[in-house]
Amino acid sequence: MGQEEKKPPFHARFGLRLLQVLIIVLALVLVRRCVDIYHENKITDQQIKVEYFEKGFASGMKKSMGLQEDPEPQFKNYALKKSYRDGYRQGWDKGREKEKEP
Repeated sequence: MGQEEKKPPFHARFGLRLLQVLIIVLALVLVRRCVDIYHENKITDQQIKVEYFEKGFASGMKKSMGLQEDPEPQFKNYALKKSYRDGYRQGWDKGREKEKEP
């Protein structure tokens, strides 16, 4: 007679379908978040980004010199957060270089 197809048990098939749905939903959420971040970055004015970069730079310099630094502001816009952190890092590095100079 012919070979019978052996199906995996119901719980295995159900688990695989559930996993596929979860992966698709996760991929859609990630793509949506990336698109939102891209649009926020395009919309944000360059002058505002420079202003947050300078705030971060000043805060990084203060910390590297051992002074009391300003508290990091809360950001809803990822572009501003990135500008602030880039400035903070450059300020920190610049302050550390000044310490090493005699």
